[in-house]
Amino acid sequence: MTKTGKTLSAEAVVGLLIIAVMIILAFIAPGFFSIQSIMQVMRVFSYTFIAAIGMNMIFISGNTDISFGAVVSVIAIVCAGLCKAGLNFAAFLPIGIVVGALLCGFNGFVITRFGLPAMVVTLATSQIYYGALLLVVDGSIYNLPKEWTWFTFETNLFGILPLCVLISLVLLVIFIFFFRYSRFMKNVYAIGNNAQAARNIGINVENTLLIVYIISGGLLAFSSLILATNGNRVTCTIGTNLEMNAIAAVIVGGTNPSGGSGKVYGTALGALFLAIVSPALVFIGINTYWTNLFMGVIIVTAIIASVIRTKAAEKRNSSKILVEEDE
Repeated sequence: MTKTGKTLSAEAVVGLLIIAVMIILAFIAPGFFSIQSIMQVMRVFSYTFIAAIGMNMIFISGNTDISFGAVVSVIAIVCAGLCKAGLNFAAFLPIGIVVGALLCGFNGFVITRFGLPAMVVTLATSQIYYGALLLVVDGSIYNLPKEWTWFTFETNLFGILPLCVLISLVLLVIFIFFFRYSRFMKNVYAIGNNAQAARNIGINVENTLLIVYIISGGLLAFSSLILATNGNRVTCTIGTNLEMNAIAAVIVGGTNPSGGSGKVYGTALGALFLAIVSPALVFIGINTYWTNLFMGVIIVTAIIASVIRTKAAEKRNSSKILVEEDE
């Protein structure tokens, strides 16, 4: 609580947690702050955050998508196959955006047109996408040409800052304005708060949700290429668990799991927190299995905190209404 009696925002709490973790690491693992380690953290942040932008929009709308990892894998395999066939690297991002938009758009189409639960639909499509990959590709595409890793290893600005980090920061600025000022996002927030009420005031709920899924799929092309170009071999499961990391970043960043509220800079802080904590645990010698457990604990804790904040806000609003009525 602050002196004014107001609770700290979720974004402020995450920011303080990041500072606390950095201070602790400075004492127990100073080697973690090498340039190489920091740049690796920022790479992880970049693909996690970009995926989480789309997940945040979906959560705000009151939905979810657990096929993100499968979609990222499909994009990576498609682009890797085209690279091996001799296609220029410049074509990969546009192609990836189209593939991602189509696959996530299909999710949105089935959810909106048939009124099915997003969790069920995206669980099913995740299996479909992974299954199709394994039928078409024998596990992985390997011995990719040197041009394939150009994006990861030869695009560092000033010889230090990876281009993927700059891209993620540019997208952060763009989507801060998009979330705050666009009429489209105002509609998405309205749908997340009450879909029927949004429909009653003239918002086309189905088309809006479909566009949300299409945008999220397009963004996954960036995450996929950042992940896939880290080596000259791309596996069919390269995107595994990315959806969980994106969900964790969104919830830790303060987005309401039930929809209707959330900020993109909160998601950025959530992604940064996760990008620091995971390698930090490994760096200080903690078994990677504990990392997965820790991620689960973070998600559950963030959900509980979100519920508590929501109930506290409802209680304050109710008290304010009662006071006004008494006056």
